[in-house]
Amino acid sequence: MQKAENLQKEKPVRFHLPYPLYDSHFHALQGVAKLLSAAFLSGLCGAVEVAVDEHHFDRRLEFTKLYPQLNLSAGIHPSSSGVENGNLRSRFTMVREQAAHPSVVAIGESGLDFYRDYAPQDRQEEAFRYHLELAVETGLPIIIHNRAADDRVLAILRESGCRRGVFHCFSSGWETAVQALDLGFHISFAGNLTYRKTEEIREAAAGIPSDRLLVETDAPYLSPQPVRGQMNHPGHIGYTLEALAEIRHDDPEELAKIMVKNSIELFGIKPEVARGQSTISMAD
Repeated sequence: MQKAENLQKEKPVRFHLPYPLYDSHFHALQGVAKLLSAAFLSGLCGAVEVAVDEHHFDRRLEFTKLYPQLNLSAGIHPSSSGVENGNLRSRFTMVREQAAHPSVVAIGESGLDFYRDYAPQDRQEEAFRYHLELAVETGLPIIIHNRAADDRVLAILRESGCRRGVFHCFSSGWETAVQALDLGFHISFAGNLTYRKTEEIREAAAGIPSDRLLVETDAPYLSPQPVRGQMNHPGHIGYTLEALAEIRHDDPEELAKIMVKNSIELFGIKPEVARGQSTISMAD
């Protein structure tokens, strides 16, 4: 006889895409990939699947073969920069090779994470500089991870020649946002914008010029408040759009159009409408 818990139905997966949207940052390898087909069919018009290290690139490329609206980044997350022994420059040789692939539209994510400190700070800074050099070399935008490291991230950016990219999952205040904008960068907001006691982030979101604004899920992390506690996925991006529109007093449909356009321009791609084009079903 089956145990009672095995007879319970799985909690239904929710999708909230009231308008076509572009997810500028998510990670597919941690359970999210199986939901991509439904997300595209629900109105997701494109997305960037973001690297955390140099491994599993071939597997990530398989997703782009299934979904023409999907592109990749190449890079090493700051917390991954200290995971392995060996010379960072040797590891970065592989990243450079991956960045040459036509499916790659960005470098990163890279930057500094002084909150968790999973890697020594000097090693994180070394890796960040390598990524910035590669972004300049390739002409691709850089995806910047910044956690509790505003001053050092901005200082290293000023030292570099890189002036194109995005501060992903922005979680700093207006002063940092202004400096990032002055350096030429876009700002992207994720599900943490919908949380309580995020006044500093909301203040920044209200003031970002619309032509520098992106939206993301950072899935499988940071599920928006209405689905908090569940695994995040690109189909939740509508919740963050609506919070952003409310904070800015913008029409959500118009804001969605603007942010899709911004994504197309920043990443140099043109996402196709996914409806009817996906090749994997929810059962796969």
